[in-house]
Amino acid sequence: MTRLKLVIRTSPIIRPISQLMKHVFFLTFAAAAWGLNFHLAGEMLKYCTPIEGGFWRYTFGVTTLLIFTIGNLPKWQSVKDQIFPLLLIGLIGLFAFNYFFFLGLTYTSGINAALIISLNPALTLLFSHYILGTRITRNHYLGILVAFFGVAVLILKGNLTSVSQLSFNQGDGWIMLANTIFALQHIWIKKYGSNLRNSHLTLITNFFCLCGFILVLPAFGLGQFSDYPSNFWYSAFGIGSIGTAIAYYFWNVGVKHLGPAKAGVFMNVVPLATGVTSFAFGQSIQVIHLISGLIIITGIIIMQMNNLQKKL
Repeated sequence: MTRLKLVIRTSPIIRPISQLMKHVFFLTFAAAAWGLNFHLAGEMLKYCTPIEGGFWRYTFGVTTLLIFTIGNLPKWQSVKDQIFPLLLIGLIGLFAFNYFFFLGLTYTSGINAALIISLNPALTLLFSHYILGTRITRNHYLGILVAFFGVAVLILKGNLTSVSQLSFNQGDGWIMLANTIFALQHIWIKKYGSNLRNSHLTLITNFFCLCGFILVLPAFGLGQFSDYPSNFWYSAFGIGSIGTAIAYYFWNVGVKHLGPAKAGVFMNVVPLATGVTSFAFGQSIQVIHLISGLIIITGIIIMQMNNLQKKL
């Protein structure tokens, strides 16, 4: 039995498969947690501003990361050597993304936001092509067009003939901007992330993000602790410790090993998780959500046709 286990662990076939499954699990868990985050952020925003929401999210997130890395903190020299990419990912990729994420959710629903975020694989592929040189095929272009059409259906409420009369929801625009920044973050992690251990990369970038919220917090103010009900703190813990610390750690591992283009596909789990959990937060799924979601997922499947054909 011991010999059999040794053969399995050292097999050139079994080991890559087990590593792949681990990274698939990491990416799926992270995307599912982010899908739940839309509802948790919405709960927090009932009692605080977007800046407060981001501050508490990363306070819980960084605290959780510190607990797991307290015995193995990064050396200052390694941080200093990578200060530019760390600031880029932390202040732009995380802080700016979260600010526009919370701002968008004050104007639009969690389901709308999750469907817009599901465009992330298409945006990531485009940025990966122009920044990392990833090859884009005809299927990629077609899939991107279909996915963007799905988001247009969502934003236009299915009335594609009355664009001139559209009353645009600014929340959808803020979420789209956040989504663009998030796609760039994937590229930066792939390009610069290999120079640091993943636990250190996640801790430092999340810490810089928290610093960004601390710097701007005085201009917006912080509510009294006694004003926050218990469900606010439950939501802050969930979005901070699980939906930030653990989710970003898992996601960064997956992106570094599979690459941003392949990892970006798992963002399709986000709207699914948001939709499945919407009923627990008093939200309903409308027909337009199902139609636009189906169009977006179809576009993503078309984008992956080349990979599927290679495996068959």
